[in-house]
This record gives sequence, C-alpha cells and structure tokens, in this order.
Amino acid sequence: MFLSLSMSFAGQKILFSDELFFNDLSEKISYDQIQEIIQLTHNWSWISYLILPIFSLLKFTIITSCISLGFYFAFDKWHFKPFFKVAILAEFVLLVPGLIKLLWFLFIQTDYTLNDLQLFYPLSLLNLFEPGTVEPYLLYPLQVLNLFEVAYWFALAYGVARVMNASLERGFGLVMASYGSGLVLWVVLVMFLTVSLS
Repeated sequence: MFLSLSMSFAGQKILFSDELFFNDLSEKISYDQIQEIIQLTHNWSWISYLILPIFSLLKFTIITSCISLGFYFAFDKWHFKPFFKVAILAEFVLLVPGLIKLLWFLFIQTDYTLNDLQLFYPLSLLNLFEPGTVEPYLLYPLQVLNLFEVAYWFALAYGVARVMNASLERGFGLVMASYGSGLVLWVVLVMFLTVSLS
C-alpha cells in the first residue's frame, strides 16, 4: 500500500504540472478557469491520498471475497485471511504498469496531454487502436485486457494453489471461476455507467 501511495504521489507531482493544464485546456476555457482548476487540484489532492488506502482495502476485500466464495462453493470450507494475503501480494504485479507509465511520460513521451495520461496503459489492447476511434464505453475493457492483468491472474492462481495445497492448474481454475466472474461483472458495470452517463 505504501508503494501504491508513493507512486500515486509521484505521478501527481511529476506528471500533472500546471503547464500541462495550461497547454491542454487553453483552447477550451479561459486563463482564470484554468487557474481555478489548478488551485482546486492543489487544494484537494490530499483527499486522493486518503481515498487510495480505503480504495485498496476495499479492492482487496472484494477480490478476497470472490476467491473465498469460489473456494467455499468448491470445497465447502471458508478461508478469508490466507486469500487476503494472496490478494495483497499479487497486487505488486499491478504496480508495474504505474511505474512504466511514470517512466514513459518522464523519459520517452515527454510532450503529452491530459488525455494521453488518462488513456495510457502499457501492453493493453487499447494500444492497438487510436483512442479517438474507440467508443468511450470500450476504453476501459480494452485497458483491462493487458499482459499485466494476465500476470496478476497467474500470481493469484499461484497464491491460491499454495493455500489450497493444490496444483497451479486448480488454483487458476478457482481464480478464473471466482475472480474472473467478478472482474467481468465489474467491467460490464463500468461500461454500463459510461454509456448511461455520457
């Protein structure tokens, strides 16, 4: 969780500069409005550092609940704590894309927009398309379909297999049936909200 907070802090301070807001928004809104947005961003950025640990805890709890329910339905036993530990350890895989994003915009694509920052996800299917040509409701699913998500599934499966004292294949089957079902429902919900709110 500390690493996640550190990367979020670094991303906010390094990538989201005042200059970025002026360059990106100057043709759309007035100078005073941009100043207001920047001031609001600076004043309220501390809230994101409070929300991130809460969000992470909620995410780990939901993922663990999915896996625990799958385990319960498969073996008629309830385990939560060991699967919670697995969810936390597997999360390290998902920190890598954030680090790549930070390094990418610091050293490779140094001229970027707010839109570039929002839509960038390394090794995802979204990289195969021009973001302007993709329907808004498809952006999130295309970001979720990435190699790091696959590695995350394997990390979860390995941890689950160790807890179950079973093969990686059985662990992967449980992850696919439990976490996979939860992820599909989450992606469908995000797509529905994107269509509804646009």
